[in-house]
This record gives sequence, C-alpha cells and structure tokens, in this order.
Amino acid sequence: MGGGLGATSLYLLVIKSMQKIIAIIVTGFLFNACDVQKEKPDYYKFRTQLTPSGNHIIYDYARYGLMAFSSDKTGIEVFSINDNFEEGEGESIDGVISEWISEDTLLVYNFNYGLKQPLDTLPINVEYKEIADFVVKTFYYTTNSVRRIISDFDTVSTTKDSIRIRIVSKNNEKEIISFPLGGTTIKAESDSIKYIEVSARLRKSMSFIYKNQDGTFTKDLPEVGTILYELKPIKKISPSILQEKKIFWEKQ
Repeated sequence: MGGGLGATSLYLLVIKSMQKIIAIIVTGFLFNACDVQKEKPDYYKFRTQLTPSGNHIIYDYARYGLMAFSSDKTGIEVFSINDNFEEGEGESIDGVISEWISEDTLLVYNFNYGLKQPLDTLPINVEYKEIADFVVKTFYYTTNSVRRIISDFDTVSTTKDSIRIRIVSKNNEKEIISFPLGGTTIKAESDSIKYIEVSARLRKSMSFIYKNQDGTFTKDLPEVGTILYELKPIKKISPSILQEKKIFWEKQ
C-alpha cells in the first residue's frame, strides 16, 4: 500500500516537472519571437532623397523577407524631414522614380512586365496624386525591353535640375551625358563617390523584333523599355561638389 502511494507520487512529480520544462521552452520561444518582431529589418538597399522644397525625404528601400520562403519587401515612402523613418508609416509612391519635371512635380513610371506585347508606344494610363507638398505624375506602360549600360567616368557635376557625367570608354574616348535629377542614385563615403546609378530612362521605338513560337521573326513592332546606367569613377571624386536635393544618396 505504501509502495503504491510512493509510485503514484513519483509519477505526479515527473508529470509536473515535464509541464514546467515545456512551459519554460514555450515561454522562451514566445520571447524570442517577440524579439524577432521588434528587431529592425536589415535593408540591402536604403537610400534617401531630399525633395526640392527641403521639407520632405523620399526613402527607397528593399529587404529580404522575414521568413525563409517570403518574397523581398520593397517600397518608396515619403516622410517629413522632422519625422523618423518607420517602414509602412509614410506616404507611398507606387512605381519607379524617373525625374523632377518641376520643383513640385515628380515623374514616375509604373511598368507592366506581362507576356503581352505593347500595342503602341503610348502610355496605358496617366494618374496624378498629391503627396506631401508635391504632385506625383505616373505613366503606366506595358514594357518589353530593358537595356543596361555600364561605363567608367572621370568627372561629374550638377546644376539645379540636372547631372552631367563625363563617361570614359575602354578606348579612352570621352563623352558627356546629362540627365534630369530625380532618378539618380549616388553611393558615397564621406570623401569619395563609389558609384552612380541612373535609372528609369524611358526608351521607345518601332524597331522591336519578336521571335514567334514557330521560329520566325516579326519586325518593326512597338518597343517600350528602360535604360539603366551603372557608372564607376576612375579617380577619387568628392561628393561635396554635388547638390544634395533631388538625388538619392546611399552613404556608407
């Protein structure tokens, strides 16, 4: 009789101990989950642009998904210069920034990369949206081409509305190219420019060639696409010579 009670007590003691262990494990897991949620995302792209008025900052960011199989998170948001960035809390811009048309109008392209070929080179739609203290003018296109140009450069300068870059070819031939401000990104350290990217330069023509399923080709079709410039300096150039506004800065 006494032995039986002892066995029962031992059994209950083991059960209670196991319950405590499980509770500790679950609690630890929940605390770790909370820590993950509170942890700030690790952005692999994070650049900022001061608007023409100087009153707002445009943030262009990208990060990997928080879960192993989740897609990357990208966005463009506008905040007051007095507010700290908090993902999802700003006014959103949907599309790719191309240029400042004026001091209060920003041109944005929204591209549809579907399987259907564009019927012409005209935009599908045009929308206007007021954000902060400027207007976003968005052109919607169906696109069928992307072109990438990689080059070196040895000089760069800015005016109030544009950036001028002297590119240098492999044959040491030099050419000055110029772009409106807005879609330019400069990666820089405190005393030197490391990289310049000019994106969302629209390219349209009626010379697109499409390969049909039967192996034949159809020529002289509408072409709507973008050109991306990736430029690297061949000498040390200070970013202090360039203006701050209307340029995306990604400082290391």
